[in-house]
Amino acid sequence: MQRLTIIAAFMMTTLAFLVMSSLLVKAYAQSAQSKPLKCQTGALIGYGGTIFGLADVCTNGNLIDIGLTTNYLPQSGKVFEAWLVDDLSKGSDYALSMGKFLNSGILRFHQVMNNATTYTDIVVTQEPAGDLSPLPSWSNSVAQTWLIQPFGQ
Repeated sequence: MQRLTIIAAFMMTTLAFLVMSSLLVKAYAQSAQSKPLKCQTGALIGYGGTIFGLADVCTNGNLIDIGLTTNYLPQSGKVFEAWLVDDLSKGSDYALSMGKFLNSGILRFHQVMNNATTYTDIVVTQEPAGDLSPLPSWSNSVAQTWLIQPFGQ
């Protein structure tokens, strides 16, 4: 009987933690969305100044929503991967992968972050399909766009 009471108490406590953690996550996400969004649209610039595609970026400091499009196709056996970069010259050089472009030439990235405005650039690289490295292949960069204020803080 006592053992059953302990198991029941443990299960109730675990359930309470799960419910509370999901409520806290929802509350944080809602508070992140309550700030006004600031948006910008820019060209993804390739070699020689060619327009590789477009970048639509919105943030309120915590929530970031990015839409990238291109009409270009990667080489056979390769994919285009996009990266949010923290200032290549003055920042940490940290690059966060936003994933690969779909075959339709579209990439959507939506995330709640602690500080989305630390990033300064979006860089597109051409990576081997199925690449296991979490790092960008900078020598295979194909396009970039620079983010304006409130980014770079």
